[in-house]
Amino acid sequence: MAFALRPLRHLPVRPAALSTSNSPPDPREVLRIERILHAPSAAAARTTQPQEHQPAAAAAAAGLRHLFHSTAGLTDEESTTLLRRLDSPSTHQRLGRLLQELAGLPLRGGEIKAALASDPDGLLSMCPGEPSRFLEFVRDNLRCRKAVKEQILAHGALRAAVAARRRVELLHARGLTRHDALRVLAAEPRAVVYPVEDVERKVEFLVSTMGFEVRWLVQYPEFLGVNLDKWIIPRYNVVEHLRSVGGLGDSIEMKHYVRFSRKRFYNMFVKPYPECERIFGGMVREKEEMARRRYPTGLWKLFTPARYEQTQEEVANMKLLVGSLR
Repeated sequence: MAFALRPLRHLPVRPAALSTSNSPPDPREVLRIERILHAPSAAAARTTQPQEHQPAAAAAAAGLRHLFHSTAGLTDEESTTLLRRLDSPSTHQRLGRLLQELAGLPLRGGEIKAALASDPDGLLSMCPGEPSRFLEFVRDNLRCRKAVKEQILAHGALRAAVAARRRVELLHARGLTRHDALRVLAAEPRAVVYPVEDVERKVEFLVSTMGFEVRWLVQYPEFLGVNLDKWIIPRYNVVEHLRSVGGLGDSIEMKHYVRFSRKRFYNMFVKPYPECERIFGGMVREKEEMARRRYPTGLWKLFTPARYEQTQEEVANMKLLVGSLR
């Protein structure tokens, strides 16, 4: 019992011997860990940025809102909504020059505001100088009938200029130069009236399905003016059927799809092959048969004048009358 109550001696704690089996740490790994531990966070980096640019950005935004109000008659809320899409200071500078150019153009009242309401991205993405050039283009360089030009300018010259620029950028993205794209629109202004989705669908069908290069539009701009579903696709289906059965002797060019009239294309590719009638639609032959069967068979007999028997007295009277005229 006395042995049990005897206090225990405090033995000194010996440090554990370091293991020499592990390799020393890599200096590059240690440096990487120190960089991670001592690098400032993104939030701290943002807070340490100089604050002298914020007053300049606020002043630029206020100037743009004033330009929007004086040029297009927009309120502060509408101007702020448009400016939220443009965060870059360089974009603000370009937009300021663009609005100053629009303010100096001879436009009708409310035309700039209407263009911003219809296609704000298309108008605000223009570079300074483009509104003047495209306005001159839609007013003076379109080769079309008066009715088509009136339809293009029905909603204002500025909206027509923005629409023309949309088509030019679309054709440029597909491989045409901007100069050639303007030539195509000048020769086929109906492409400005049609929706941009319709123009894009025609270009996609020309390149991907028909296998032509987009530069063919410079020589045949009418392709963008005809109806794709009623004009191009039926002809393409007929040509593909004849090519599959070996019925094509010569190569098919763009002129066969675009510049041949419906009657001429029918006589050349459809009429010799009866199976192509259903593919093409059969409109020409049906119209011809309707023209032939306009009246029922035998109806002409009803329009034959009645014959009356002539007596000897009437014959004598006619001879006397003719003799007196001599």
